Amino acid sequence: MRKRTILALLVGLVVFGSLYAMAASLGGITSDSVGADSAVVASCDTDGVTAAYVTAWDPTDKRYEITSATVGGVADACDGRTMSVSLTDTSGAQIGTGSLVIPTSGATSFAVTMSTPPSAKLTEGIHILIA
Repeated sequence: MRKRTILALLVGLVVFGSLYAMAASLGGITSDSVGADSAVVASCDTDGVTAAYVTAWDPTDKRYEITSATVGGVADACDGRTMSVSLTDTSGAQIGTGSLVIPTSGATSFAVTMSTPPSAKLTEGIHILIA
């Protein structure tokens, strides 16, 4: 009985040590990647952005859909970077996406077209990433 207890403890320690080593190897956060650490990542837009939806009636699906999201207040420092927009439902599941490369035109507002327009009724959240 004592040998089983010692063996179980040793197996538990080996499993714990392996999991700890794998977690430590995930890497850290840098400005170009995401990892398992907690750190500040520099942003090209420090005061945030605004968002508004553009909707249209889809006679095929018989519903209003979000065809694009207009993102405004984007700082000039973000020019040339990729802006990705993700629309989510009440559970947080992604139901629509779109992206564009921010032009160096001096504009601060951009319309991001959804690749597959989601139902306007089901859309509850928006996530905007400029990378």
